[in-house]
Amino acid sequence: MTRRALPLLDARTAETRLCTYCPKLCRPACPVGSAEAREAVIPWGIMRAMHSLTRCEVPEADVPAVAATAWACTRCGNCRSLCLLDNPVAETLLDARADLHASGDAPDEARAVAEGFPQRLARIEEAAEALDFKHIPRGDGRTAWIPGCTSVLFESDRAVEAAEAVARLAPSGGCTVVADFCCGAPLLDAGDREGFLKHARRVAQDLGSYTHLVTGDAGCAHTLKVMYARLGVAATKWERVEHVAELAARNTHLLDALDEPREVIVHDACRLGRGMGVYEPPRAVLRALTGRAPTELAEHHERSVCSGAGGLLPVTRPDTAEALRRTLADEVREAAAGREAVVVTGCASSRRALRAEGIAADDVTMWVARALRREG
Repeated sequence: MTRRALPLLDARTAETRLCTYCPKLCRPACPVGSAEAREAVIPWGIMRAMHSLTRCEVPEADVPAVAATAWACTRCGNCRSLCLLDNPVAETLLDARADLHASGDAPDEARAVAEGFPQRLARIEEAAEALDFKHIPRGDGRTAWIPGCTSVLFESDRAVEAAEAVARLAPSGGCTVVADFCCGAPLLDAGDREGFLKHARRVAQDLGSYTHLVTGDAGCAHTLKVMYARLGVAATKWERVEHVAELAARNTHLLDALDEPREVIVHDACRLGRGMGVYEPPRAVLRALTGRAPTELAEHHERSVCSGAGGLLPVTRPDTAEALRRTLADEVREAAAGREAVVVTGCASSRRALRAEGIAADDVTMWVARALRREG
């Protein structure tokens, strides 16, 4: 058996050992494990496999299959909601991915994402160039609005409306739109830690003059606020990094009520809720816009259901990702109980996943934009 250099994973021995000797309390919380019905891909099984890699207990022929389980995770964090020891599984597996990418043991699909990142940036820049933000007031130049690359690439027709809304809500009286932007999360999820850090430092330099960053995507918000800080690459001038739901919740007095006949269901995005503890702001915004509390899914807040759209799961395990999005779609239909309904989420990837299942899904940003458009 070949000994691999796994420095980050070696430093996580306490975490991987902790899961190894646990009685699998995480089993019902893991969406991947539930979808595949295999203990090898619940947190207990994956962490046990990572522990075996650090101890050089995996036969060389089995390393690719064992290493691939590090990518059998959406980083949804639901396992931690049931873990009595609060073991940071998602963070540990990110370190495992970084080591396995560096050692050449990452799955081909993950490596392809990292290698294709420059082309992704080029597509984002091209899509952003086609958008006209010249009329958006900049205010005092302290606030930057980041639509998120998923929105720019796939829903660019709505990006200008979103920018107009944020400009009206920003305390500085406007915002600078940064649409030709990716936070680098695909590199982080792929395991290319060196590439991520290089890209993140460039982002922090480019956005270093702003004190307030606002984004409409939960994944971007979590990466910029949590992961940049955790990995030591956040700009020193960033005083507040937040999701647009947080900004809007502080300014509900500016929002005009909407005439919305459909049942409004709220979805807690994994990165926004469990990742950042942001649960109430989306609900406060929806209450202000509709005059009533949104309908809750059967599993919500800390136990919300993952859409399967994060952590590169649609790339590394597409069948599993599809099963997860079907599960969430079924839960939405159950909450709707036959009524015409729309689910509102703060996650661009979850929104696209639900729409792929025929669910009417929207995001908080566009609802805020609708309200401000009516007011104006």
